[in-house]
Order: sequence, then structure tokens, then C-alpha cells
Amino acid sequence: MNEKQNDATTESGLQPSRRDFLTRAGLLAGGMALLSVPALRPQSSAEAAVDARSFAAGSSALELDGQFIDFLKATKGGFPRADVVTMSIGPGQIPKKSLGQLKYQDIAIQCDPVMPKPLFDWIAAALTMNYIRKNGAIITADFNRAEQSRLQFSNALITEFGIPACDGASKDPGYLTIKFSPEVTTPLAGKGSILPATGIKQKAWIPANFRLTIPGLDCSRIAKIEALTIKQTIAQDQIGQARIAQKEPAKLEFPNLVISLPEASAGTFYAWFQSMVIKGESGEGNEKFGMLEFLDPTLKGTLFTVYFNHLGIFGFTPEKSDANADGIRRIKVEMYCEQMTLTPVKQ
Repeated sequence: MNEKQNDATTESGLQPSRRDFLTRAGLLAGGMALLSVPALRPQSSAEAAVDARSFAAGSSALELDGQFIDFLKATKGGFPRADVVTMSIGPGQIPKKSLGQLKYQDIAIQCDPVMPKPLFDWIAAALTMNYIRKNGAIITADFNRAEQSRLQFSNALITEFGIPACDGASKDPGYLTIKFSPEVTTPLAGKGSILPATGIKQKAWIPANFRLTIPGLDCSRIAKIEALTIKQTIAQDQIGQARIAQKEPAKLEFPNLVISLPEASAGTFYAWFQSMVIKGESGEGNEKFGMLEFLDPTLKGTLFTVYFNHLGIFGFTPEKSDANADGIRRIKVEMYCEQMTLTPVKQ
């Protein structure tokens, strides 16, 4: 190699052949990078379908008989599903599987104790065995209240009404739970419309804000009331070859009222227990009625009231206490209840 060739190689730092190769490779890489930009690369129909945007669920809402009711704390269930039937076809053979009965799952919702009137009336009617079937939808919306999806249901019956535990030490919000059983549900895409605003919401109810009243008994120091769940069983009637079962209300079950209070304040409950249980004076004349009120943050206004009809005491049990413990000894009182009813919703 002569001196001029050596100088050319030294100035560039690369021999001409290597420089040309890397230059061409750089251009090729740059072209591939351009092709990888989504805006410049043709998109197949399959890729376009995959590119459909998801959304962040902001809220869910309830619609009844075509009327928007309210936004909900939570929703669950309702989608159709089928049973799987397994048939044995002989020794040493792989069992055969097929789809069986089509079923529509119950829908569960959680909401504030101050319910819109259509929802309250539906529940209140069920507790008096005046059963009403409802059509409606569970609507999912994004954070801008734009409807994204809906689960339509028809001929739904109330199957469960749950009241949360009332606890004087609680600081977390409490919500009612309502379950209903539809005959048919249909998942649909949302309309994209903006759901209506429902006005200014008051502060969430706190389970420490409650008042129980049972005439003749000292309820001033009740520490806790256990959760109450009213259940309505549903009978299904399969008709011929129809895949949709008709649903009818069956037995309505009311829970026991179970409370805890300090032993020092349980004297009137023990006297009732002595009379009704120990002495056997258990006739209707010795039963009582009661009232449970959910109170607002001021503890002066009532948000929601449950009435207990025909209460009868059957349990009076001191709770476990440890020696030398500093805790206050409490008594658990158990009462049966024949029926529970609700007052009209606060407007």
C-alpha cells in the first residue's frame, strides 16, 4: 500500500469497503425503522380489530323499566352461561362432554341506604310478598359518564336484600346489597350517550350511625347489630323444549335480629329472656316490635328505617371474657323476627 492510500485510510478511520457496507446497512436500518412506524405501515383488518381501545370503567348504573335510576357502588353477575354435561360412554373411554341447560346468573348490586323511589318500591313490595317483575339494564360508563356497555335483563324478581352490620366502632361506609334473578339477560354494546347526573350526593352512611328502638327494653348502649339478610327463594318452571325457564317466587325468609350490648345494660333483655324462655311465656302477647334507624352524620335525621314485627327472644349469651382483661363484658342477645318492612324512602 502506498503512502497516499495509507493517508486516506487513516483520515476516514475505515477502509473504503467497510465504510460503504456500514453506510448501506445504516440506510437499510433507517428504512426498516420508518416502516415500523404505525402511521406509515399498512394495517390489516385483523390488526385493526385488535387495536380497538379498551376503557377505564368509571361507574355503573341501574335502569328500570326504561327509566334511569341511579349510579351504583358496585355490580356483579347476570351474564348467561351453560352447564356442562359429562356422559360416560364405557370402560376405558374418554367421557363425552356437551353443553346442558342455559342459565342466567343472578345480578347483585350495592347502593346507598337512600335509594331512588323505583328501587325502594320494588324492594318494599317484595318484603310484603307483593312481587313485581322488572325489566331493566346494568350500564357501565367511563369516567366521563359515557355509556360503554349494558346488560339488559327481563322479568327479574328480588331474591335477596342485605343490610350491613351496624357497629359503633366502624368508620368505613356501609352499603345495602340487593340481588335479583332475571329470566333472560342480554349483553350489549353501549350507546355512547352521556348518562344523566343524579344531583348532589350526600356523604356516605357510616355503620356507627344507627339507633335501635324496642319499646320496654333499654337499647341506649347497643354496641353492634349483626348484618341482616332477607332471602327470597325462586322456583324455576321448565316448559317443554323452551330454553328459558319461567321463575316464580317461593319461600320468603327473614333473619334473626342479633345484638351485642354491655352486660351492665342488659337487665331488661334478661328479664324478657326469663319470662319468654325460662318461664315459657312465649305467646304472641310477649313478642315485641322494633325499629332500626340509619342516621345521617348529624345523628338527628333518619336516612332509612327498618321495622321488625313479632320479635321473640331465644338467646341470651355472655360473650367470652378473659381473666384480668380490661375489656367490657358484653352479652349477645338473639331474637327471631316474623317479618321486616321498610319505611318510604327519604326524598
